[in-house]
Amino acid sequence: MTLSTISITNRDLISIKNAPRLIPMALLLNYVVLGGVMLLLARWLIVDPDIRLGFMVIAAMPPAISVVPFSYMLGGNTVFALLGTTGLYLAALGLTPAITMLLVGTDFLKPTKLLVMLVQLIVIPLAISRILLFKGLAQNINKWRDTVINWCVFIVTFTMIGLNREIFFGQLDVLLKVVIIAAAVTFGIGHATHYIAGKLHIDHPTNISWVVISTRKNTGLASLVAIAFLSERAAFPAAVCAIFEVLSIIWWGFYFKREAK
Repeated sequence: MTLSTISITNRDLISIKNAPRLIPMALLLNYVVLGGVMLLLARWLIVDPDIRLGFMVIAAMPPAISVVPFSYMLGGNTVFALLGTTGLYLAALGLTPAITMLLVGTDFLKPTKLLVMLVQLIVIPLAISRILLFKGLAQNINKWRDTVINWCVFIVTFTMIGLNREIFFGQLDVLLKVVIIAAAVTFGIGHATHYIAGKLHIDHPTNISWVVISTRKNTGLASLVAIAFLSERAAFPAAVCAIFEVLSIIWWGFYFKREAK
């Protein structure tokens, strides 16, 4: 988290107040659309209580930090991606505990413990990244930052899959339903967002950033919360969604290149 937020400068944080329209749109796309569709599909398809709770935790999380670099990589509106993501992370300190308590209930999660965990996983890494920027160390870190982030994502995802290997090999019905939801909230919502943005005559770079922020949640954070407060099984949806988020970005890279020809 510290390495990911180095790309967000103090000037970016201050400029959020000058772009009030970006935050509501980012909130609509990531929490209302993505989170809402995920919850509806989980309620419809999932019977297992732990798996359903896992999807509830994902829905309460802010967008993945990778929204910013992937928007840039795909040719999106980096201002929208950066300010929208930053604004939602600041809002998540209030939104995430409130939504989680509403969906999961206080029987499973204690609000104070969850807030402390969010401070440890969001506020402290963000503060450390400010120190690294102030000390001028960010440029040296940038050389190997992406590699370390990729390895961290791989280790977290691999661990979540390993903890739930019995689902992969012995509960194919559960796996199939989770895969259907993961595919729907990445590829399905992504194409729907792209189509609607086109009908609204949204410029192409902003259209791309809408697609990215409407299809990515911080699954790493969701898996940690699920394991800490619920169960290892509840972290399984986050692992599958993380895999589909990577696959969807590969697909969008090909799709937008083909569309530009």
